[in-house]
Amino acid sequence: MKKKNSLINNFSIVSLWTLLSRTLGFLRDIFLALYLGSGPVAQAFLLAFTIPNMLRRIFAEGSFNKVFIPIFVGVKGNKKNANELVTIVFFSLFTILGLISILGIIFMPVLIRALAFGFLDDERFELAVLYGRILFPYILLISLVQLFSSVLNAFNLYHISTATQSVLNFFLIGSLIFSALYSGDFGYNLCIAVLISGLINLVLVFRACRLNGISLTSVNLSGLNPNLSISKELFLKSIPISLASGVSQINLVVGRQISSLFDGAIVWLIYADRLAQLPIALIGVALNVVTLPKLSSLKKSGRQVEGNLYLNQSMRLSLVFALPASVGLMYLNSEIISSLFQRGNFLVSDAIQTSKALSIYSLSIIPISLQMLLLNFYFAEKNIRIPFYYSLASVFLNVSLAYTLLDTFEFLAPPIAYAITNWLVFISLVYHTYKFGFYFNSAFKQALSRIVLSSCFMLVLLILMKSVTIWYFSNQNLTILWLSMVILISGISYFACLRFLGILDKNFRFNDFGK
Repeated sequence: MKKKNSLINNFSIVSLWTLLSRTLGFLRDIFLALYLGSGPVAQAFLLAFTIPNMLRRIFAEGSFNKVFIPIFVGVKGNKKNANELVTIVFFSLFTILGLISILGIIFMPVLIRALAFGFLDDERFELAVLYGRILFPYILLISLVQLFSSVLNAFNLYHISTATQSVLNFFLIGSLIFSALYSGDFGYNLCIAVLISGLINLVLVFRACRLNGISLTSVNLSGLNPNLSISKELFLKSIPISLASGVSQINLVVGRQISSLFDGAIVWLIYADRLAQLPIALIGVALNVVTLPKLSSLKKSGRQVEGNLYLNQSMRLSLVFALPASVGLMYLNSEIISSLFQRGNFLVSDAIQTSKALSIYSLSIIPISLQMLLLNFYFAEKNIRIPFYYSLASVFLNVSLAYTLLDTFEFLAPPIAYAITNWLVFISLVYHTYKFGFYFNSAFKQALSRIVLSSCFMLVLLILMKSVTIWYFSNQNLTILWLSMVILISGISYFACLRFLGILDKNFRFNDFGK
């Protein structure tokens, strides 16, 4: 019971802080839509900000986090070794990413052409190059933030590492309000706000690590220092995962290239994707952050059965939230988009196109959330070969589908290809992981059908409420009130159904069904 509660408690901490960050993110996007609509400045900034975010996923979230935590778990008991390892990795990242930042600033026009060849003939190109050059050093800052956040996660200290996610959105919102009040340059001010938030985040996570005994220290650089060997192992193992993450980012590049061919489509797809990413962040990413350190510890101590039980608990918890989130976003896509963004320079036509994209992106919530947890099965064993192969396969499939579907579905081709790819990869991953010893236990199997039934009940209730009440809330401001009411009622009904079917006990905790 203690372990199960630990999973839920840690998951709740990460999810709540992530929810705050994403709520601020939606407020940021509302201001962006209000002041900039889907115009050239919005398109140029969102595209330019894609580049450091893409590289962050490659160098920080994509490779470093997955390899660093299992290795750091093995040395964290010895503070001297832990401090030396962190110091070596810090200065290695600083040197490598500092050089990459310089090259990125120099070759930014080439990067913009690669990401959005549809920008070449208008003002969006010059704006994107300018914004990209200002933003590019953010990859260095946020990767160093990820280093110290990973250290905190390895100690099961999730408050600071997840709370800092909100800092960026605070600064972006402040930048937009400042620019509106003082007739400033919206795009330039947004870029500066990103860099300032990165510096503040770095200070916050570094201070949190120091308070917990981890800091930068002097290092013995002789060949006898075992931490040099461990660091070498870390970077060598990071290379294939970085390649895998880099390959997977081709999906993002293809999406941006296709959307750049249609005026406004970059904004439509980014806003829709961010909404679909909310439940993925609250569920999949939060559980991924919590599960990897614990699973690594269980695998390291040879407790395979407990590791399998823990992974099953994580996947069941993920599905409990991912399935109704997917259903809700697909069914209420137009009301959500119009309520959040349809004002100021963001027109009705923009809202309609964004709603279409949201309904498709929502199909990927379940497979992505569960994929993350299944891949932790391999990362916890320091097996990086299989995740690399899956990244290669998913990119090949996604790119092929996106360009094949382009003539028929135009700017919607990327989200359609993305959804199909994620489901096929997830199904294949389940089959493959079974061969390596993972299995869905009886608790998961019994819960699955009841979660599906509860989600169906929620959907029926949504359909009834929408058909009966939506006409009384046709005004845009009232639609927000209607949405809040419908989401609250449907959420309560969903969890009440889970309680009735035995997924939750009388205290609304998860039953184990005998495991």
